[in-house]
Amino acid sequence: MTRKDPLYHVEGPISAHFPMISFSTNVYDNPADILGSITDLARHFQAVEFEIGEDAEKTFWSLSAEDRSELAGKIRSFAEHNGITLTVHAGWWGRQYNLCSPDLTERAQAVDCLSAAVEFSHEAGATSVTFHPGYKDQLENGELLDNLIVAINQVTKRCNTDGIALCLENMGGQRPKFPVFTVEEHLRFHKETGCFVTIDVTHLCSLLPYGESLFKAIADLAPVTRHLHIADLNNTHHQHLPIGEGNLRLSDVLNRFAVNGYRGVAVVEEFIPRFSTEYYLEKALAYKNGVEQLLAGSRHSTHAG
Repeated sequence: MTRKDPLYHVEGPISAHFPMISFSTNVYDNPADILGSITDLARHFQAVEFEIGEDAEKTFWSLSAEDRSELAGKIRSFAEHNGITLTVHAGWWGRQYNLCSPDLTERAQAVDCLSAAVEFSHEAGATSVTFHPGYKDQLENGELLDNLIVAINQVTKRCNTDGIALCLENMGGQRPKFPVFTVEEHLRFHKETGCFVTIDVTHLCSLLPYGESLFKAIADLAPVTRHLHIADLNNTHHQHLPIGEGNLRLSDVLNRFAVNGYRGVAVVEEFIPRFSTEYYLEKALAYKNGVEQLLAGSRHSTHAG
């Protein structure tokens, strides 16, 4: 690893707040053993994301409220004992999670689902809960955002959100079923709900190529961003490649978030089937180690100066 490597190249000084690299159970395809998948990833990372998806989703919703509370307590105990930062990604695949829906019954179901995820996450000691907005359904962004804001305000009124950030994930290009909100619309969401944003870097870079427009979006969004998802991609082709398989200058992007006020983790999340889980993990660990070397070198240079 060298700082000349595009993956590790950083324009300007490296921030002392460069995000800690984390990993999601989603790349494990969300095993049914929720606690087991978290403890397994904690062998490699000091920050872990649990996603309510696939087999874990079936397990999560099959549990009674009391059983979910018991599971949350076990996760909190493990995380606190081992110094693990926990984040949660709420369920998103299906109409039951459509927070933008104009159908009041469908939207109410989405509010119920997210509220249950937030309550679980609060009990588990998570620092944030990421949620997707829902489906576009050929509606204009204004109506979608209006519906979403109403839904999230219902969630925050219902749930204890002390110490936990609720974060709307930005959607990317080349996925026509999902709404893509502008920077200004994400800022409006923050202003009218008091909630925050998860920036999936791959989604953002599928819309804005590396350059000044991307840098401005980062500067505008970083102060209201409480969570990051990371992967690699080639140019603006919307993929979630293992880190190092694309040409994204990821370290510079993460550093720009930190310089502009972001304080949180960066989670390797999402995958494409032609790469194995083991390969995603291998590349994520290599990147984590490379970042640690980059930061150590920066600290050494500062002290030497």
